[in-house]
Amino acid sequence: MEAERLNAIINALTDLADRAGQLRRYL
Repeated sequence: MEAERLNAIINALTDLADRAGQLRRYL
């Protein structure tokens, strides 16, 4: 199954969302 691939994508998206949230604080 592609569970690992999906997990990696989800982790990347959460990381991007977290960075976006931090950027919003500074802007």
